[in-house]
Amino acid sequence: MTTILFDVDGVFLSEERCFDVSALTVEELLYNPRYLNLDGRKFVTDYSEENIKEIRSVIFAEDQILKRFKEAGLNSNWDMLFITFAIIYIDILKQENLNLADIDITNLNEVGDMLGEVSVNPEAVLEFISRENFTKDEIYTALIEHAATLQNIQDPEVFKMYGPIWEQGHFKYQEWYLGSDLVEADTGIPAEELGKTGFIYDEEWIVDPAEIKAMLNSLTEQGYTIGVATGRPRQETLLPFEQAGLLEVFDENRISTASEVMAAEDKSAVSHALTKPHPFSYLWSLYMQNDTLFNAAVHGQNESDEQIFIVGDSVADFYCADKIGATFIATLTGLTGDDIITTFEDLNVAKAQMLKNVLSVPDLVNHLLEQ
Repeated sequence: MTTILFDVDGVFLSEERCFDVSALTVEELLYNPRYLNLDGRKFVTDYSEENIKEIRSVIFAEDQILKRFKEAGLNSNWDMLFITFAIIYIDILKQENLNLADIDITNLNEVGDMLGEVSVNPEAVLEFISRENFTKDEIYTALIEHAATLQNIQDPEVFKMYGPIWEQGHFKYQEWYLGSDLVEADTGIPAEELGKTGFIYDEEWIVDPAEIKAMLNSLTEQGYTIGVATGRPRQETLLPFEQAGLLEVFDENRISTASEVMAAEDKSAVSHALTKPHPFSYLWSLYMQNDTLFNAAVHGQNESDEQIFIVGDSVADFYCADKIGATFIATLTGLTGDDIITTFEDLNVAKAQMLKNVLSVPDLVNHLLEQ
């Protein structure tokens, strides 16, 4: 049997809105009166496209920060926005030279009241992540070490993944992406800001979803099994799929999302993250979320004798495929476009396995299986 597993962002759906929301989240943590409240500027919940473009350009240094994260195999927008904010925040604390012995730095509003005039320096993020060729785990280790250089900080571990500052960024991202009306159902926390309409209603498909559906149907008609493994939460995956008529093509047990990953991390109490580039989400789709294979998925073990193809746009997807012995197919439709070709070539991905878009997957899979 042959199974083909697809990433979503950068393959089916454009990542642009996710990156826009990440930038707006960092912006809010910096300038909303509920948080650091820098500059005393007026905070709004409705931006023009021009405003969003400008905010993203500043926060992510004209996307250089995002590209560097992608090169490191960091695939989660929650992680990318958090590390960006964390480095900017640490830089601000160093500018003020605050003695943090008796300060709860997770209370951003309280800390904001202590700040004078400070500068927001995204270049500090770019400098930090460019120090060496970090992996995802190494970035987090380096971040905590960096935080430990703050004067008398009580606990640098507050900057860990899923820590209290990470959680604030996660909630703000969900509030922006889902909107004020849907965020409580997803997070269990009522919306703080009531004017957010939600970017989930403004998804951008890379190619016509009708063509994607026809391509997926052609795979199943040929006897291939298909599935999805995405860093999106489940609600943010199912809603656009349902709106585009794609949900009916997939067995829901073959759809693994960030929601299943986070639940697995809680259930297993593993010391390592299960987000990509760990292959858990791909294995969980492969195993149809079979609890008897849960430990194998958690430990990145491929217990299947199926021929597996992974279709993704990022280095993180490649690492997942490599870990479980799957054949990697790259789509050149992610953030970096054709610029990622050299990176994939350095990883020994054949040029023939780099596609202009996802619609060419059936022909390539058939060709590879005939060889």
